[in-house]
Amino acid sequence: MEMGTGKTKVALDLIASKKEKVDYILWICPFSIKSELLAEKNKWHPELEIEVAGCESIGASDRIYIELLNKVENSKAFIVVDESLKIKNSAAKRTQRILKLGENAKYKLILNGTPVSRNIMDIYTQMEFLSPKILKMSENEFKNTFCEYYLRGKLKGVIKEQVNIPYLISLIQPYIFDSKLEINTKKRYMEVSYSMNDKEKEEYECKKEEILSKFQDDDRIDFYRLVTELQSLYSGCDEINSKLNSLIKNIDGQVIVYVKFLKNIPDGAIAITGSVPNRAQIIENFQNNKFKTLYITYGCGAFGLNFQNCNNIIFRDHTWDYAQREQAEARIYRIGQKNDVKYYDMAADIGLEKMIRKNQVKKSDLLIEIKKEIEQGGLKDWLKDM
Repeated sequence: MEMGTGKTKVALDLIASKKEKVDYILWICPFSIKSELLAEKNKWHPELEIEVAGCESIGASDRIYIELLNKVENSKAFIVVDESLKIKNSAAKRTQRILKLGENAKYKLILNGTPVSRNIMDIYTQMEFLSPKILKMSENEFKNTFCEYYLRGKLKGVIKEQVNIPYLISLIQPYIFDSKLEINTKKRYMEVSYSMNDKEKEEYECKKEEILSKFQDDDRIDFYRLVTELQSLYSGCDEINSKLNSLIKNIDGQVIVYVKFLKNIPDGAIAITGSVPNRAQIIENFQNNKFKTLYITYGCGAFGLNFQNCNNIIFRDHTWDYAQREQAEARIYRIGQKNDVKYYDMAADIGLEKMIRKNQVKKSDLLIEIKKEIEQGGLKDWLKDM
């Protein structure tokens, strides 16, 4: 179901229709949306007894996992995996454990507004959770059937093209309910450009040279750390802060500001981050229009939150994952939104920033794109473009 179409209520209605046939309901979701989920449950179906578990906790805690497994094995269970893209990685412990929980469930349901963020391989484990009888193939067989990929070199295993998609659709379509969002409001996108001053540019160039001196062997480069360091550097320049403050001041109404780096949240600002204990109260106060500006990190606020009361989002920092971006946009563009929504992109005149934005448009994995760029032109040329 597209983001904003009310998939939580639909899922609760479905569970309620089966409540006489089950005696244990387990709802697995990102930790950041647990309180919002319980609020929705109490609103629509207060009679349901649901245990809510964070998917992160299942992966990190042996105790929590074993307790849940014992409950599922000794009951007629209904398991929901909310934001099921979180189990796309078959090698992750959380995915393996959630698949094991699913093996013992009487009913299973996955919920997502963005089931694919990287490529078609994201689909595999989600379908395996529902039932191995849907695809009837191993993960390697799935990849060989629906993907063309590099067989040698530095990009070995990286997917070049997705194939046989009509066949894949024919396999999964009987198990999918699809709902589109149709509301009478429009989306508007605006760009606010900013630049580094001479001193900041000099520091940025020095950082690139430092990175280049450390990594002479392309195969040993920690791409994640490399691009994170560069992004963190330019996103903290003086001009973006002054332009951001001016933009917030001139916006009529409430505004949400998405950040990637905690250091970019001003001192004293009201924010939702992983370390904030009173998250539910902050959300309620913002929904009730008790303050104007709310800062949110992508990890804590890209999924599950409902902010129809607000129609302005500023993307101060940009995420490399287009699914996170789409999810963030959907926090305000959803059923119940009465006004046109406005998205403001803070845009640096930096090569890496342009690559991130281009990646979002292509809906591809940024680190794979970087590896391809380096493969074609070499590390030195790539860093010059950054």
